[in-house]
Amino acid sequence: MRLGRKVLLSLMLVLLAPGFAAADDPWRGKVAVITGSSSGLGHELALIAAEKGMKLVLVDINLGPSSALASQVLAEGGQAVAIEVDLADRGQRSRVIETALDQYSTVDYLFNNAGYSYLATLEQMDVDMAQHLFEVNYWAYVDLANQVIPVMKAQGSGSILNVVSILAHRSAPPGTGHYAASKAALVGMFQAAAQELEGYGIKVFLASPGGMRTHIGRNAVGPLAEGRRDRADEWEPPEIAARDIFAAMLEDEVQFFPGYVEGP
Repeated sequence: MRLGRKVLLSLMLVLLAPGFAAADDPWRGKVAVITGSSSGLGHELALIAAEKGMKLVLVDINLGPSSALASQVLAEGGQAVAIEVDLADRGQRSRVIETALDQYSTVDYLFNNAGYSYLATLEQMDVDMAQHLFEVNYWAYVDLANQVIPVMKAQGSGSILNVVSILAHRSAPPGTGHYAASKAALVGMFQAAAQELEGYGIKVFLASPGGMRTHIGRNAVGPLAEGRRDRADEWEPPEIAARDIFAAMLEDEVQFFPGYVEGP
């Protein structure tokens, strides 16, 4: 049984309980910043957030699909804005939270999701390419969280969801060490941050899915990338993990494993 199924059952009981009202809805009208929103898990998270009536800030280096989703949300009476940001560029990262505050005056949920894979053995490593990977997969997460913490502290609430990977917890296959290391670094940082922020009403989550049917193979870089372009084709649909993530965020466990993957 997946973690998400158990959490969804408890959620259904809450929703069916007498006295549940719109005021108890943890999602509707809340501001959600979602990085990597144009494809894969990020796009599924954005779709669910839109279904739940959240106000969206969609962030991606490939803006087309995020812009289309924002336009659809607006046409249906919702609120959304899409911004093109290269999260590897520290100067551009500041625009993410600034845009959310300019548009909605606050941030309730930060979904740190954007990422990609650099496939190379340790011996093959190009330092510049490895550092670029860490800018997107690690430093962007830390930077955006750092920027949003004062906002969440001021309002006494907020949630920071970080998409990690099962490879942060298990032995990584040859060539995936750089990707796994970037994800393991997130576990170390945000496990500590969860304790640091607990007293301020801010929740921190680490979601570690397994393989998902995303563009991670198609967008991979590095000397081993060409042989693995189709490696995600048989993995599970990302909407499964996305639904589990929303369900798990209603609970208090910092670390969880959405989708069909089992924890270590």
